[in-house]
Amino acid sequence: MRAVLSAIGILGLCAAATAAPMVVPIPPPALPFVLAAADEADDAGFLFRLGLMEGHLIVGRELIQAGRPQLALPHFGHPVRELYDDIKDYMAEKKLPGFDTPLIELEALVAKSPAGAETAAKYDQAIAAINRAREAAPALLRASVPARIRICADTLEAAAGEYGAAIEKGRIEALVEYHDSRGFLSYLDQELGRLDAQANSDSDQGLIARFKAVLVKAQAIVAPLLPPDRPIKPVSEYRAVAAEARDLAKR
Repeated sequence: MRAVLSAIGILGLCAAATAAPMVVPIPPPALPFVLAAADEADDAGFLFRLGLMEGHLIVGRELIQAGRPQLALPHFGHPVRELYDDIKDYMAEKKLPGFDTPLIELEALVAKSPAGAETAAKYDQAIAAINRAREAAPALLRASVPARIRICADTLEAAAGEYGAAIEKGRIEALVEYHDSRGFLSYLDQELGRLDAQANSDSDQGLIARFKAVLVKAQAIVAPLLPPDRPIKPVSEYRAVAAEARDLAKR
């Protein structure tokens, strides 16, 4: 995932994440967007990474429910192994309590008892911790539908990058990246639902509706949880959908 995000990133790199034995050390991703002020970029980047964390957990749970715990396990490690270190400085600046412990505990439970009741409860705890962390971002940013849609466009672009990384010589070779892509889109589906609930203008509602239509196109490309060997659509088509999302977010 890091290699893909670094490819689309255009800001400076954050501090490198600590790699565990099961993860190849790769430099952390740069933020894939430019905002007017550095502090605003930090705020948006924080929300962006929280969304990626949630996307990993969502697809991991889907894979457990499908009876594929070994495919699920990496997605419970990536939030704390690949993404958490990237937000530590932001959290320290905002004096936020850490929430890496429930993520670490959740990964251990998934390895031990993926379908257990304790694992399900810890999953809910991890999601709740991510949602609490979001409240540290400025209220004006969280209340701005256009700003949130820009972050959604960044997330869809990251999903397209993961899809590209999954495919080699016309075949889906890296399921973990394919599932990254699917998970990020599942997170976006939930995020747009939250935005829809808070929208209070026809303009905001129209923007959300248009972005939902773009998201549906991307979701169709990764519709199967367990995909066929050959991808449903070429990488170029996914990238075109991501570009459509980007253009929409600029309006």
